[in-house]
Amino acid sequence: MTDSAFFRKIYLFQDLEDDEIKAVLQRTAPREFPAGAVIIQEGDPGDSLFIMTSGEVEITKQLTLVMDEDTPKERVMIRLNAENGVYFGEMALLENETRSATVTASTDCKLLELHQKDFLDLIWHQPVMGVKLLLRLSQVLSRHLRKTNQDVIKLTTALAVSLGG
Repeated sequence: MTDSAFFRKIYLFQDLEDDEIKAVLQRTAPREFPAGAVIIQEGDPGDSLFIMTSGEVEITKQLTLVMDEDTPKERVMIRLNAENGVYFGEMALLENETRSATVTASTDCKLLELHQKDFLDLIWHQPVMGVKLLLRLSQVLSRHLRKTNQDVIKLTTALAVSLGG
């Protein structure tokens, strides 16, 4: 599925014109992963964003404190379905850091991969489109940061209450 209507569901692309969406898609490479395959491994280097065109994935994070053998070593953070217009790996477009979570195909998945070098080339050569993409990307990352801050407050409050303070 590569029509403009599908990509308009994807928050990152909602401000783009049809020709701008086409320019982005021309820079992507199709990828397929069978159910159970690891698409992104937490801690590995990464330099690309994945746009889901079909399938479902599960995003997990490693737990930093494992008390015993019965304690899970990972926690499922979220499940994403391509029908909802989703992508993942967006931080890799802006920085050269390791992946922050593991993404595993829950079903057979078809994805489009956009590498950082192609993204940067697009935004440098088409600055109007670049501003639209960077603004949306900034908004997404800002939302993630705001939610993380709220989660930290909840966790520290719960910890303080459980420790009797």
